Amino acid sequence: MKGVLAAIVLKGASVFTGEGALVENATIVIDGNRISAVGTEVRIPEGARVIDAKGAVVTPGLVDAVSRLGVQDVSLEASTVEGTSGPEGGPVRASLRVADTYNPASFTIPVARGGGITSAVVSPRGGVISGQSIWVDLVAKQPIRERALALHVSVQGIGAKPGARSRAFHVLREALEDARLYRANRGPYITRKLRELSISAADLGAIERALDRELKVAIHVDRASDIRGVLALVKEHRLDAILVGAAEGWKVRDEIRRAGVPVLVDPLANLPASFNRLQARDDNAALLHEAGVPVGITLLGDAHRAHRLRWAAGNAVADGLPYEAALAAITRIPAQAFGITDAGAIAPGALANLVVWNGDPLEVTTWPTHLFIRGEQIDLRSRQDLLTERYR
Repeated sequence: MKGVLAAIVLKGASVFTGEGALVENATIVIDGNRISAVGTEVRIPEGARVIDAKGAVVTPGLVDAVSRLGVQDVSLEASTVEGTSGPEGGPVRASLRVADTYNPASFTIPVARGGGITSAVVSPRGGVISGQSIWVDLVAKQPIRERALALHVSVQGIGAKPGARSRAFHVLREALEDARLYRANRGPYITRKLRELSISAADLGAIERALDRELKVAIHVDRASDIRGVLALVKEHRLDAILVGAAEGWKVRDEIRRAGVPVLVDPLANLPASFNRLQARDDNAALLHEAGVPVGITLLGDAHRAHRLRWAAGNAVADGLPYEAALAAITRIPAQAFGITDAGAIAPGALANLVVWNGDPLEVTTWPTHLFIRGEQIDLRSRQDLLTERYR
C-alpha cells in the first residue's frame, strides 16, 4: 500500500533483549515504530529491508535516567541553562515543568545518540523540590512522551550553612503536610478561610499529584542516614519513590529492599567527594543488586558526557555487578522505575528503540553502527563529526 513503510529486519545478530542472557543468531523485525518479532526462528516479511547484523550485538536503546540533555548546553552560560528557576526561585518549585523549555535541537543530543542513548529522563535542578521531569525520545519531532513524569526532590542540603540538611527535610515535610491540608480543604483555601500555606496553589497541586501517586517522586540523596530519613517519609506519605545517587546506599541496602524502592546510582561517584558521601565505594551497585534492590545506572545529569553512560555500566561490571544486570541498569530498569512499560527491552510490542553495536557495548573501543528510535534509523553523525569532515 502506498505510504506504508516496509518492515526493517536485523538478521543474525547477538541480541540482549533487556531480560535474561544473550540470544545468538537472532532476527528482529521492526514494523512501523514497534518491534513485531524477535527470536531465532522468525519469518522475514515480504518486501522487508534486511540488514545483515551477523557478528554485531543488538541492545535496547540506552536510557539516560537523570539527564540534562536539551536543557543545558553551556554550563557557565546562564542563557543556555534551563529546567531551573535559578537560586532566587525558592526551595519549592514543584510546578516548574522541564517540558516548557526542552530543546530537541540541542547540540548535546547527537553526541548522546552516538553513545547509544535513545531516551532520557530530563530532570529539573535547584531547591528542595525542583520541579517535574519529562521522558523524551531523542528525535527532532514530538520528542516528549511524558510531560509530567516525576517530581524531583533533593535533601542534600540548602547552601553550605549549618543545618542545611535539617532545613531541606523541614521544607520537604512542610510541603507534603501543606499539600495534604490543601487537598482536604481546597474550598476554604480558595475563599481564604484556611490558614496561610507555605507555598503556592500551583506547587501544592503538583505535590498533591505525588501524594495521589500520579507522579513518581525521584529523591536525590546520598548519605546513609539521610536515606533512612527519606525512606521514613516515603512510607509515611505512601510516595511512589525512586532514590537517585544513593552513594552510601550499600550501607542500608536491606532497608531499601524492604521499602521496595528502585535506586539510580553513578558507579563513578565512588570517592568521598563531599560530606554527603564519605563512605562511597566502587561496588555500591553490585552490593545493592545482590541485596535484591532494582538498580539503574546514571551519570547524574552530565549532559556533555551522557555518551559515557555505557562505560559507567562497564565499570560497575568490573566492580562485581553481573553483566546482564549492568545492561538492564541502562535500559529496562530505568524505564520500569519511571513507569514506562514499552521501552528498555527488545520484545514484541515494544517501541523500536534499539542499537546495533560492532562489539561489546560496554567496551570503550566499541561504537554503534545503526541506531533506531521509534523504528526510524537515525543519522549517527554529530556536529563535531560534520565539522571534522568539513575541515579535515
